[in-house]
Amino acid sequence: MSIESKVPALAPHDVELLTRVASLYYLEDATQVEIASLLGFSRPKVARLLQRARAEGIVEITIRTHPALSLRLESELAERFGLARVVLVADQQGEQAQRTAVARAAAELLVRTVRAGGGVAVGMGRNVGAIPEQLANAPTRECVFVSAIGGSPQVGAAVNPNDICRRLAERFGGRAETLYAPAYAESSESREALLRHGDIRHTLERARAADLAVVGIGDARDDSAVVQMGCFSPAEMARMRRAGAVGDILGFFFDIDGAAIGGSVGDRVVGLAAEHLRAIPKVLAVASEPGKARAVLGALRTGLVDLLVTSVEIGREVSGGDESAAPIRKRGASAER
Repeated sequence: MSIESKVPALAPHDVELLTRVASLYYLEDATQVEIASLLGFSRPKVARLLQRARAEGIVEITIRTHPALSLRLESELAERFGLARVVLVADQQGEQAQRTAVARAAAELLVRTVRAGGGVAVGMGRNVGAIPEQLANAPTRECVFVSAIGGSPQVGAAVNPNDICRRLAERFGGRAETLYAPAYAESSESREALLRHGDIRHTLERARAADLAVVGIGDARDDSAVVQMGCFSPAEMARMRRAGAVGDILGFFFDIDGAAIGGSVGDRVVGLAAEHLRAIPKVLAVASEPGKARAVLGALRTGLVDLLVTSVEIGREVSGGDESAAPIRKRGASAER
């Protein structure tokens, strides 16, 4: 449990009172009766103050699942999909709390995986964007973080790969190399023109040479990152869903079997393609939102993912998915760099 110094729409004396009561109860293990006696309140009033402290965001409760509860499922998923590691975090109340919990676990895995002198290709999205905030005490590593896809001025630092890249580099004391290009070009011809630009070509070459990639698993919903970034309209996304799309990684859309969606927008993506990701030794994928199980299942069936961090709920839903839908695609050992 953590007491946060958020500034809700409360008078200063109310914030102080709620924080004091919450600190006594959650951090100092005082009982409600003891707090009531200390502050001269009734026990029911203390209970109401604690409830309000949670409602106002002064108290944020995080539940950590004991490792033994998810180790078996983690092992089953890793074996079934040929993954090097699966980390499942406890289900939390609320989307933001869940994203924070997944980001914390991804940050811990990142610290163990990033090596000095290495290169990390960085994707986009809210889940990837939440990771830097969980790296306050990351060890210094002389490595380079490279944007794996272009960005957009229509979204903030929480989603944009260039901003995420910079924040990750700051946490590790490394260097950031950003990609000054849109995530999606207006046509395949304009994409080819962008890829011929020296700076863009150089940055993507650095991203392809990375030994680790950190990516989010997007879904095919109207509020997905690619729609927020202005790369798709809701109408275009609806057409993708009708074609069978359940999710994407760096703009590579796939169906529930992990197969590429024919006639999709892959020829407009300014970033790493699926074959480039397949050649990177380790690809860490993160997903936290409820309802993403189908996107995660499709992503795992592409064979692009080596390391997965998600929630227990999503892990259970993926495990219970239709195993007969398609054979699992293993990562190709002979993929060209």
